[in-house]
Amino acid sequence: MNKYFLLASLLSISQYVFADIKDNQDIISYTKDKKNEQISLLKELVDINSGTENKQGVIAVGEKVKPLLENLGFKVEWKELPEGMKHAGSLIATKTNNSSSKEKFLVIAHLDTVFPSDSSFQKFEYIDDKKKFAKGPGVIDDKGGIVTIIYALKALDHINELKNKNITIVLVGDEELAAKPTDISRKSLIDVAKDNSIALGFEFALNDNQLITNRRGLSEWYINSSGKQSHSSRIFEKDVGYGAIFAIANTLNEIQKELSHTNGLTINPGILLGGSHPIEDIEQGSGKVDGKKTIVSNNAIAHGDIRYLNENQRDYAKKIMTRITLNNLPLTETTISFKDIIPTMAETSANKDLLESFNQINKNLTHKSLSAVPSNDRGGADISYISKYMEGAIDGLGPWGTGAHTEKETIDLDSLETVTNRTAIFLKNYPNF
Repeated sequence: MNKYFLLASLLSISQYVFADIKDNQDIISYTKDKKNEQISLLKELVDINSGTENKQGVIAVGEKVKPLLENLGFKVEWKELPEGMKHAGSLIATKTNNSSSKEKFLVIAHLDTVFPSDSSFQKFEYIDDKKKFAKGPGVIDDKGGIVTIIYALKALDHINELKNKNITIVLVGDEELAAKPTDISRKSLIDVAKDNSIALGFEFALNDNQLITNRRGLSEWYINSSGKQSHSSRIFEKDVGYGAIFAIANTLNEIQKELSHTNGLTINPGILLGGSHPIEDIEQGSGKVDGKKTIVSNNAIAHGDIRYLNENQRDYAKKIMTRITLNNLPLTETTISFKDIIPTMAETSANKDLLESFNQINKNLTHKSLSAVPSNDRGGADISYISKYMEGAIDGLGPWGTGAHTEKETIDLDSLETVTNRTAIFLKNYPNF
């Protein structure tokens, strides 16, 4: 009896899978037919340098995408940032077709990359004879996400389903290095989010079996230590003290000892300058300082970040770090300041439900299950700014590959077909799974 029961169960599952694939075969056939066209668009976008600071390059990518969305019936406009911010704004595309529907989708990706206009890494290039893999600046982060969105929408339009959907797309111009203050540079995104219910983020995936249901928050900190300048032969004497470099080193060491083993919390000093007259160029990621080996330093600065699971953990870290800076070495003084940058994307039951919806689609397409990425494995993203306004949010819906933010950034081109199918099927059927 058990064997017959098992066979019946397997047949039932097989029929369900077959029926589900059959119901969406028109989408699957379309994306398969358009694979080469989708890759060609990806190559065009990758070959346009759009490093965050290359404002005109970012705009050029947006202008390439704009008519494609207009041809699908979207109203598309640029939301510019103030001129002094020196970054491109966001391209926002809106299509409202069903005023009675509760489902209003906010789709998020970004136009910029981390690669400046003078980078040696500029072009899309196949890296194997079978053309299964390619490398290029932004090939997964995030131009792969952009072409996923466009061809998922094209697939829906092809089967006459796009007309039934309420979708807003925000393609941010400076995700990789948000212009400050972010309450201005992310205002357009936040304003749009308040009119929508489900957020879908198209950052790249780490692999073929994970999506993102939560993200850690991000804050930055600045430590400034001062000391008494003197000849090095007199360091540690009662009237000279320890100098600024020892002071800041002691502070960083104490922070490491007290907080490095806190689960989900990371604290990293990214730049350290000590001597005399240290100056950090934050925009360029560089600094300069005067000093000699024979002089006790009178000033040192450090700049770093904190990543945290929730606001309580952030506040705890700030409290401990502040307390440590008050415990000064002789004849030194240390201060610390903080600036919040990206809020957390909190784990919610609605986010988990979205994951399960994509999981069902993915199992039917690939026979593989999806799970949530541990929050420690990913940083912040634009979806974090708006998740608190949404009924549900999920990220990592773009294609997968390796080497993001490096000159080895590589895409698995077969993943484009999978994630495009997955997105189109989700939008077609949600919430009826």
